[in-house]
Amino acid sequence: MTNVEWRWKSGWSDPELLARLGRATTLPLNFVGEEKGMTAENGWSVVESQAVIGVDKPGPPQGEDGFALLKHAVTELGFSDPRIVRGHFDSAMPLLGRPMLLELRPLRFLRYLCPVRVRAVRSEQDETHTAYGFSIDTLAGHVESGREWFLLSKDHRTGELRFHIRATWREGEFPNWWSAVGFEVMGRRYQRAWHHLAHLRLRELLAKGHLAAHPSGGTMRDTPLEVSRLPVQFHSQRGMSRALAQVEREVESERGQDWLTTVGFGVLAGMRSMSAPAVLAYQYSVEPKAVPGGWGERVPWKKTAAVLGVLAAGELVADKTPWVPARIAPPALLGRVVMGALTGAAVAAPGRKLSPTRAVVGATAAVVATVGFYTLRRFATRRLGVPNVVAGLIEDAAAAAMGGKLFASLR
Repeated sequence: MTNVEWRWKSGWSDPELLARLGRATTLPLNFVGEEKGMTAENGWSVVESQAVIGVDKPGPPQGEDGFALLKHAVTELGFSDPRIVRGHFDSAMPLLGRPMLLELRPLRFLRYLCPVRVRAVRSEQDETHTAYGFSIDTLAGHVESGREWFLLSKDHRTGELRFHIRATWREGEFPNWWSAVGFEVMGRRYQRAWHHLAHLRLRELLAKGHLAAHPSGGTMRDTPLEVSRLPVQFHSQRGMSRALAQVEREVESERGQDWLTTVGFGVLAGMRSMSAPAVLAYQYSVEPKAVPGGWGERVPWKKTAAVLGVLAAGELVADKTPWVPARIAPPALLGRVVMGALTGAAVAAPGRKLSPTRAVVGATAAVVATVGFYTLRRFATRRLGVPNVVAGLIEDAAAAAMGGKLFASLR
């Protein structure tokens, strides 16, 4: 039973939000891991952006200058575009440990209410720089899991004010399968747009000189900044939108996003149905950290890899015999589709759950490969006169080469 709250069209009333904020103070994290280990090499997606927001007078921050204004805006989530993420929290609470509810709005009619909590606050100053920011951790009931930092800094020598966002995340919970599919397809685009718009909003805020907070229910409402009339979809672009936001540094190091690998496993399943799971099982047996979360962590992969290896070898022999049914026969085709779907779904970052979108892609690739290689085999044996055994060995060699490539890509 998922704990993720979602609604169509309308959001949550102030009393509902306050009740949920109260519960969020005791919710557990939905991930395990130290920050130093939350890297792309360990299966976490790392996304960050950095931009100069404006320029103050050189020297440390003083009084109600630009740094003070931006510091207040960062604390109040004024950088978050409410078309994508709207923050709800009690601004009277201390920042450290403060629970927040992030209302994700991927479409105009869809809402997800995701709890987070402020884990750490950073406020420091030395001779050359002043820095202020905080990090949030995702809690049970969030569609993502991980940690995100928001950091504002000032260079005392030049007066430059810089804003830096850095998130390390994996998929969290989803209330239904189509939400998971939608996240796979659209999530990264909305995330990129949110980053670009965050820098634009702070730049606009600095120019206007104020941040309006609405005290209704003790939660933050929309900040009335007309940053851009362009739609969110425009700001999801890498090129023109990044130039508009004047983002200096943008990193998108996402694990599990190599769709060619998913397609490759589907194709391999269409060529030799048992080779695809055998390659994946062998990968998991030699690199346990690569195993997706959920049931995969409980499978004895060394024994499984050995069994699947024997079955794959037997399939290579049986393929050359005349009594084996054609691969496009319904039972055989179904088996290849299942293997393509399972291996395609399992090609994910370590610790992640199986991806339904990848399952569809892997199954589709398996169908196309099954029909395609069956047609080529018939053409080679019937039109070109190639012996069936020779044609089968050539296909075996191609499957082995593809398996090696896939294994290398996973490592």
